[in-house]
Amino acid sequence: MTEEKKLIGKKILYLITQTKWGGAQKYVLELAEYFSKNNEVHIAYGEVSNTNQQFLDTCHKLNIKTIPIKYLIRNIDMGNEFLATKEIAKLLNKGNYNILHLNSSKAGAIGALASMFYNFNPLNVRARIIYTAHGYVFNEPLNKFVRKAYILSETFSAGLQNRIIAVSDYDKQSAISNKICLPNKIVVVHNGVDSEQYNFLAKEKAKVLLKLDGQYKYFGTIGSFYKAKGYNYLTEAIKIIRDESPEFLKDNRFVFIGDGPELVNIKKYLNENNLTDYIKIIKPSDEDWKFLLGFDYFILPSVKEGLPYAILEAGLAKIPVISTEVGGIPEILKNKETGYLVPPANPLSLKNVILELTNNAEQAQIIAENNYINIKENFSLAKTIEQTEKVYLGLL
Repeated sequence: MTEEKKLIGKKILYLITQTKWGGAQKYVLELAEYFSKNNEVHIAYGEVSNTNQQFLDTCHKLNIKTIPIKYLIRNIDMGNEFLATKEIAKLLNKGNYNILHLNSSKAGAIGALASMFYNFNPLNVRARIIYTAHGYVFNEPLNKFVRKAYILSETFSAGLQNRIIAVSDYDKQSAISNKICLPNKIVVVHNGVDSEQYNFLAKEKAKVLLKLDGQYKYFGTIGSFYKAKGYNYLTEAIKIIRDESPEFLKDNRFVFIGDGPELVNIKKYLNENNLTDYIKIIKPSDEDWKFLLGFDYFILPSVKEGLPYAILEAGLAKIPVISTEVGGIPEILKNKETGYLVPPANPLSLKNVILELTNNAEQAQIIAENNYINIKENFSLAKTIEQTEKVYLGLL
């Protein structure tokens, strides 16, 4: 980009609900690192009682100021919502930011409301409000009343936001069809990865560190254990394999790297169905992508996604990918061209593709090579940053 097209000399505040590592946290840190080169960048975060120290340490290394928001929590609590709004409005009044970039549904709603109060004061520097939808919550399986409440919240927030970034065209069309905003307010900017930042551990070293048995091939997955991630459908698929194709388990095993609120239910299901010998659960770190070469295949069984980094990272590792056809994933993977797509919430389809891959290992590797080229050419971090910078500049 030419010098006159760069954002220079502005104050930017990123707001995120929690620092627990995930796609939104990676996104914020990468944008903050780039824009801090020519601007003053701060990151405000919630869930302060459960902070991720590596997230804060990374900010410190990048010389990015971090600001805890005491009352910003992930769970719905009207009292905390009110207090968090006051906290953020006070922060805006003190900081005089040019850009407030909101991430996640909770931060998007409360941050937008706080900015409304801030922008009411004509003496304040007018803040431009940008919201990145990392996959809309109302696209999760919800009862109609809860879903309607999320739609109303997003619609209200969108009215206070200057621009919405959707990480997939699926989310953009979802927002338009649910009348969240007008089409000209929302723009698609796909997540991207910098292949130079990924130094995967060698296959054997990754297996040793994960304590995997070298006699097996492994189907692995990495992600937080939330209902939206669909682990219950994957464990059911494994049970069907055990019952119908037990010979498969002579040579293959499964690895789940993650934790979260569904961990108890997952372990309960495995114990009740005698599946613990076939599935290894490993506590996550903040750089689990390093272990990807320890997997022979990658699985993402989600029922709701935005545009997951896990798929992009598995692509860079040249691992065959099985994923549900949800959110922006079909914008990355084309079935049997760059990956394997199955319907969501469908254990039988998962089972069939898992067995298919083991019977067609050579073809699976060709597809993985195609996906590597696809990720390198179409989902670069440089492209994500360039398009985001255009959004910023277009509002100033």
